[in-house]
Amino acid sequence: MSELNLTHSNGNKVKLTTPDTLAASETFKLPGADGSTGQFLKTDGSGALSFATVDTSIADGSITAAKLAAGVGGKIIQVKYKRGGVTTSSNSGGWTDSVESGLNVDITPVLSSSFILIQMHSVGGNTQSGRSFFLRLRRKINNTGDTNVASFQIGDGNNGGIQSLALTHVDNDPGNWNTSHVINYRIRFGQDGSGTARFDYATTSVLYAMEIQP
Repeated sequence: MSELNLTHSNGNKVKLTTPDTLAASETFKLPGADGSTGQFLKTDGSGALSFATVDTSIADGSITAAKLAAGVGGKIIQVKYKRGGVTTSSNSGGWTDSVESGLNVDITPVLSSSFILIQMHSVGGNTQSGRSFFLRLRRKINNTGDTNVASFQIGDGNNGGIQSLALTHVDNDPGNWNTSHVINYRIRFGQDGSGTARFDYATTSVLYAMEIQP
């Protein structure tokens, strides 16, 4: 086995040797200049060596199930959100689906076993004293199966009941979707037949959908 010894002035050596096995002759061409701090020596696959910088960016669509650590749950895989865009902010005659083309968010799971954490923040309520306000979270998968997945009801206060609204829901129903599905979430609001239901009142509503690794 051939080796190349580089001897230091103190007598110590740096030794370069051939590999234990070599099926054919190899030629490596060294770079013509030194690289920058932190760079590494790479090959073009044909023996030409050069210095390069490590690419730490993540390309779109590059996170796959195979790249996630097995057995490590609770990781946020992706976040989708919509801020503003509410098309209907008041209702005085029952339910109103205010977000079909406004405040809604689409998410396509990276993992078929993931669950989706949804959060909504707005301001609203029923402007009439003594009446109720309803808020529902609706879900469609590939634009079908319009389903109510979460809801709450609030009364109103002495000054009309306009207040901060927050909804958090964990959609843990992965049997209904896979990695080719587009899951759409939106908000539906209304009142109990009297007064005026207000949504997105003097604010900009936000709707988040976060995919969580189980």
